[in-house]
Amino acid sequence: MVPKDLSMLEQEIIQREFYQKKSILKKIRDNKYWGVFLSGFIFNQAVLVPVIAALVGLIAFTSMDYSMKWDFIGLKNFQKIFHDPKVIKVFWNTVMFVCMTLTIKMLLGLFVALTSSYYIKNNRVGTFFRAIWLLPKVSPGVVEALLWTWIFSPTETGVLNFILNRLYGMEPTAWLQQYPLLINIILAGVMGTAITTIILSSAIQNLDVNYFRIAKVDGASEVRILKSLILPQLKWPLTFLTLWQGLSLLTSFESIMLLTDGGPDYRSEVWSLYAFHSAFSTLDFGYGSAISLMMLPVIFTVVWIAYKAFGFKKLMNGDK
Repeated sequence: MVPKDLSMLEQEIIQREFYQKKSILKKIRDNKYWGVFLSGFIFNQAVLVPVIAALVGLIAFTSMDYSMKWDFIGLKNFQKIFHDPKVIKVFWNTVMFVCMTLTIKMLLGLFVALTSSYYIKNNRVGTFFRAIWLLPKVSPGVVEALLWTWIFSPTETGVLNFILNRLYGMEPTAWLQQYPLLINIILAGVMGTAITTIILSSAIQNLDVNYFRIAKVDGASEVRILKSLILPQLKWPLTFLTLWQGLSLLTSFESIMLLTDGGPDYRSEVWSLYAFHSAFSTLDFGYGSAISLMMLPVIFTVVWIAYKAFGFKKLMNGDK
């Protein structure tokens, strides 16, 4: 029989070995095959990203344009931002786009996840509905943009105009010209719920079913179960998704560029798209880099608040 002290000592050694922090290089040596698979990712994160970030930061302090001259001008590009009359409109467009799209993504994703993973008891039916929400992620963004452009076409052959004309006799409407930002918000929110749905569905399916059985035996209603049992258990996935999706929306502009290209008259122009246009449409690379760098304080502030105030630190440490 193994002495009690010896058994406790072995457990302590195993725990120390398991929780011992190792350097990335040591982990790669210990797990050679995984090191090979992750080498590209590590090279991207440790080399390419810092080099590109440093290059963008350097260009922001120069007057670099189509002539490719690197004349150092200090903070003039950043001063130019505060005197740019289009910046205020672009700023509020960005705030509305991020906040409203994030709200749609989280609420709709939570609704689909709850419906397909909890309220629909048949697992096959639930999986079918979740697969439908994955379809937008399978098709290329360019194809989606062409499809929506056809649907919202201002001509009589546009799908939406054709349907409204047949049903209500309405005249053709230039939807993308009249409601550019609203349409981009709705489409980005609805088409971007796939990741939210998958993560929340996985979290709901991993909840202990005994909790639900006990709650139903005690006479708890479905609303009470949702409010007091399911939502508190989804705290960490919701925190992670809110932070991740919010930062992603702040820096993404592909769907807007393909659908309305920020127009008309900058009514759907967001911050990241404005930085892109400034750098690659007007070829003012220094000014475009300065605009993109202005997002860094916002990103760092959001991450810090989530890390400190909302308990994201516990999630990162695995303390659930």
